[in-house]
Amino acid sequence: MNKRRRVFVAQYADVSNNNPQVLNTRALLSRFKDEDCEWLVPYFGEPDPVVATNPNVTLIKLWPWRFWKLHKFLLYQLKVDAAFYPGPYWFDDLALQLRRLTGRKVPVITTLEGLGGDADRQRTLSEWAGHPVYCQQVPPSLMRRIDRVQREADHVIAISPFLARMGSRLYGDKFSNIQLGIETTTFFHPASTRNDRFTVIGVGSFQKRKRPEVFLELASRFPLADFVWYGDGEDRQRLLNEKKERNIVNVNYPGPMPNHKLADEYRKADLFVLPANSEGVPKVTQEAAACGLPVIIFGFYEAPSVINGENGFVVWNDDELFVRVGELIDDPEKARRMGECGAEMAKEWDWDSVAARWETKLLEILNR
Repeated sequence: MNKRRRVFVAQYADVSNNNPQVLNTRALLSRFKDEDCEWLVPYFGEPDPVVATNPNVTLIKLWPWRFWKLHKFLLYQLKVDAAFYPGPYWFDDLALQLRRLTGRKVPVITTLEGLGGDADRQRTLSEWAGHPVYCQQVPPSLMRRIDRVQREADHVIAISPFLARMGSRLYGDKFSNIQLGIETTTFFHPASTRNDRFTVIGVGSFQKRKRPEVFLELASRFPLADFVWYGDGEDRQRLLNEKKERNIVNVNYPGPMPNHKLADEYRKADLFVLPANSEGVPKVTQEAAACGLPVIIFGFYEAPSVINGENGFVVWNDDELFVRVGELIDDPEKARRMGECGAEMAKEWDWDSVAARWETKLLEILNR
């Protein structure tokens, strides 16, 4: 009988945690089926019940208060066969360094879901890519930890071919590419009718790189359509104030919305626009496409969720963005056809099939 392998998953299983990496972790662990592998994952309060009922998952409740960081550090030192999905924080980094220094190194499998860095790295990546690339701006100390963990990882799973290509140049030839999935029981093509007015929707936190302010300009240019951006952040009130000052009545920033309600809003809308310049593969573009929306994104991060001219448009500057938005507002039938194409594409993104590919790859790495 084969010895059951144990993998420490360095994310969290909490049902209330909507961090993207935690959502991915829960989606994967709830679907992993191989009985010869045990996945050890920590949690703080209440674990996702779907994860908790998987017999291949062992849940570990973290110590309370500030002691949880020490506890997670110690969990890295358990007798395991691999570590998967480490975070970029000091205790993750130090825990992995301690295993190496004490001669207990195990395979470390990380993911690459976006590109971080400074202006110098942006220039380098742009040269490699042959087009502008924008990095997520993170503190230098955090970037150093991210780089160290990725360089020393045994394998990295990138969520797009572009990220795999850039990651290989940055960290070495140890990359594979597997996309992330979506919950197609929540995000699906509608049978209902759309809004009376053409509606353009956007979703994202109010970070500089997301550029939610572009919706103000779109609304002022296209007064016969409605523009709605869901999300929260420090700049939300500023944009609401600017909307009022400019008397732009066809744009709204209503705040965040849970996924099941957001899916309903997708199904009532006509077009999804994401003006962000730095992303990995935005899951919101996959979810919007699954709900039958054409999607317009920028090409700087080469997201495979949008094929230019098929299920939406890939643009390279704001002028192109304005033209393409106007084109679909003027031709709702074209928008509908593109949305149908996206909904068909999204059938390949269901977590049930995607998680199986992740599990196969992870077990393959463990078996080397």
